[in-house]
This record gives sequence, structure tokens and C-alpha cells, in this order.
Amino acid sequence: MASTAKQKGWNILVITSDEHNAKIMGCANHPIIRTPGLDRLASEGTLFTKAYCAYPICAPTRQSFITGQYPLEHGQLSNSHVFDKRNRTWAHHFKQHGYTTACIGKMHTNHESYEYGYDYRYSTEHIPQEIKTRKALNPPIFDPDDKLIFDSITDIRNGGKQPSRLQGKVVNDESLENDVIMLEEAIQYLKTHRSDKFFLHVSFVQPHWYWNTPEKYYYMYDPEQIDLPETVPGELESNAVVYKMAEKAGWFQNTEKMHRLARARYYGSISWMDSNVNRLLDTLDELGLKENTVVVYFSDHGDMAGEKGLWLKNQMYDSSSRVPLIIRMPGIVPEGEVNDMLINHVDLFPTLAGLAGALEHLPDHLSGEDLSDSIVSREDGKEARRAKKFTFSIQGLKSVDSVPQQVMARSENWKLIQYTHEEPEYRYVLYDMKNDPDETQNVAYEEHLCSVVQEHLTAIEQFLSGLRKPVYEVKLKEQTGTTLI
Repeated sequence: MASTAKQKGWNILVITSDEHNAKIMGCANHPIIRTPGLDRLASEGTLFTKAYCAYPICAPTRQSFITGQYPLEHGQLSNSHVFDKRNRTWAHHFKQHGYTTACIGKMHTNHESYEYGYDYRYSTEHIPQEIKTRKALNPPIFDPDDKLIFDSITDIRNGGKQPSRLQGKVVNDESLENDVIMLEEAIQYLKTHRSDKFFLHVSFVQPHWYWNTPEKYYYMYDPEQIDLPETVPGELESNAVVYKMAEKAGWFQNTEKMHRLARARYYGSISWMDSNVNRLLDTLDELGLKENTVVVYFSDHGDMAGEKGLWLKNQMYDSSSRVPLIIRMPGIVPEGEVNDMLINHVDLFPTLAGLAGALEHLPDHLSGEDLSDSIVSREDGKEARRAKKFTFSIQGLKSVDSVPQQVMARSENWKLIQYTHEEPEYRYVLYDMKNDPDETQNVAYEEHLCSVVQEHLTAIEQFLSGLRKPVYEVKLKEQTGTTLI
């Protein structure tokens, strides 16, 4: 496999979105959402149904997939920390293997102008002032009827001093929006580097709130016709930490009408993002690059999107911690298949290296594994090894010496969440993911499942003890003078 990849000289196109719930794609059998671009990619590649983020918050998890390390190792512990310029990323590695490398769009390092190993970097900091001025003169506008509902949504944060994040506006000129600017820059990059062996990461911000989208997509879904997952009585009470968080945020005060509107506008944002993905796939076709380009799509984390009455990320429910993942590699990765192996953000760097035949010089400090053998088509008739017994996600870090406030251990059939600082009777949540995929019943305290709980707790202990300390000093943005993106 590695020799075949080297012989062909594969390009790599990584496409990421922000806050995309893995359940909300056509190829994931969602009944309403329209995602022809992602559906097309999945039909020509493999869809992964048990892919998880390293940390269900933007900045920490983003640096996990470019380093193959967890946040406690690479040092960006939160959205307010800064990713050290000296960290080694996948850009350094693939450049060492003869790739020209670029990242176009959001990195969320809190130092967006820095290259981090890429030969070419284009972010919001590079957008010409003339475009910013034009956008200021022609900004997105509220639908007045929607605004009345958005203004009524309860989303308490920072002591109630900040407005709800659950809102969206109608975009008048999409060419002035960041995602389209990044799309056009990426298309130009592909045209310019079509003869090179390239590693290109295109990073879209949608469907992250606010859901500002062109009219076609803003009104694509009727709130009255939108699906809304049913809330099972008592399901949140059995996860006391989440219940307290939702109560504090005021989400229990929101009505079904509010959830339907917000969910409909979130869907519109997904479909708009999908159309930009489709444009990139069309560009590969037009340039004759499809057959020798690995395309990978995934998100940094998900969004609860009204499920259980919750919104945003931060949680270990699948809607928040599981990510959409699709890999297309013609002739190597099976077409139209669904792969249910466990895979994490930290595995993507070494796995891409394995797929592309670029494992030589792979850093020895990675927490991620090369899972390419469990992804490719098998010509020898042998069944690929089951890749991992557990994968992990963490959340809530204050320092490199702190234990995460939340730790998730996901196995094939179970998910255990450990809330580190809670009292013993609230500390553990166990979901039977085979028989209760909607995560409605905490069975951690059922006597006959003691061994399952202990197995996962042991795995968590071994995982945490195996993490390395960051190489460079961990700093908050206030300590460096950088600006939060």
C-alpha cells in the first residue's frame, strides 16, 4: 500500500468545517438535510461513523489534528491559549516529503498570520481592507420575524452580558463572506499548483454560529417542517453535570418554536458549507486532479443543535463530540462504504501519512496512530485488524498539571464519561451505545456493569498517564498580546 502511494505521488486536500453535527448529512441518512457535495464524496469514498474529536472546543481540537497530539501535549488548552509557533505540525512533515503546503482559512491558533510550517498561509488577517470596507457597507441583515424569535432565546453567558449565539442573518453579497473568500483563494491555489504535489488544508467556518447565509440557503428549510429529536423524560437528570450546565444557560426556558427556527437556520448553514465543498470537488475534476488526490472532510467538533434541548459543543454526547469524517482516495479507499472503526482527530495526521506513503520521519511524539491499514481496500483477502479498542476525548483544562474536567472513553459498544471534580454519585456516566445510541440512560451505577465501568476507568487512567508534557511554555493570549480569533 505504501509503495503504491509513493509511486502515484498523491496530492492531499483536507477540507474542514466548524461545528458540524455528524448526524446531519444526507449520507448519514438524515431525512431532511441536503448535502449533495458530502453525499457525493461519501459515494466515492468511505464514511466513518465513529470518528471523535480530541476536545469538543474549537482551538484545542484543531491543533490536535495538525499535531497528532492531545491539548495537554501541544499546549493549546482552550480558546484563550496560544499555539506556540515552534510546534511541529503535519505541514512540516509533508513538506519534508516533497509537498508544497498551504492552509487557507481558520486555524484558531490565536496567531492567525503565522505559517506553522505551511509554505502558504491565507486567513482573515490577509483579507484586503477594501473587501472589509465593502462588507461593512453591505452587512448581513436580520429577517425581522426571525429576529423577534432570536431575541427571545435564552442563552445566558458571561453573566448575561452577551447576546444569544443562536441567531442568523441573510447575506446580501456572499462574495464578501469569509468562507467564500477562502473558497476562491483555495480554487486559485489549486489552479496555480496543479502540477505540484500539494498538501492543501481548506478551513471553512460554517456552520458555526452565527448562521449568516445567502438567501437561498437561509430560507432553504421551513422551521415548521424541521425535524426535532424527542426528549426522553429524565434523560438529562441522569447526567447531572450537563443538567446543571443547561439550567445555568437557561436553555430549558426555550420553546419548541425557538428550537425549530434555530435548527432550520443551522441546516441552511450546513447546506451552504456543503455547496462550497462541492465547488472544491468540481475544481479537482476540472483540473484533472481527482484520480491522484486524497480528499478528507471532517469537522472540528459537532453541535447539539437542539437535541435534548441543548445547543453548541463542550459535551461528550455524540452530537457534540463525534465528527463527520469522509475519506476519498480512488482505487485505494473503498467507494461507498461505511467504516465503524474508532478514530480520533489525533489519528488523522499519521493515518494520512500512511495513506500517502509518507510514514518516514513521522515524529515519535504522536499520540495518534496510523490507521491506514484499517481503511484501505484489501487485495490479499485478509481482514484488516480492528484499529483501536478505545478512543478518548477531553474537556476543561486550566493548566498542564490539571486533570480534565471531563474525560470520555469510547469503546466499540460503550461510552464512559468521567466528570473529575464531581461527587462520586454524579461522577460517572455510562451509555450503552449499541442499545441506546441516543444516549438517554446512564447505566454507570448498575451493579452488573461494574466491570464495564472499571475497564473504561482503567483505560482513562492509562491514557492520561501516557500523555506527554508540552515542549514549550503554555501561555494565554493575554500573556502574548495576541488577539482571539
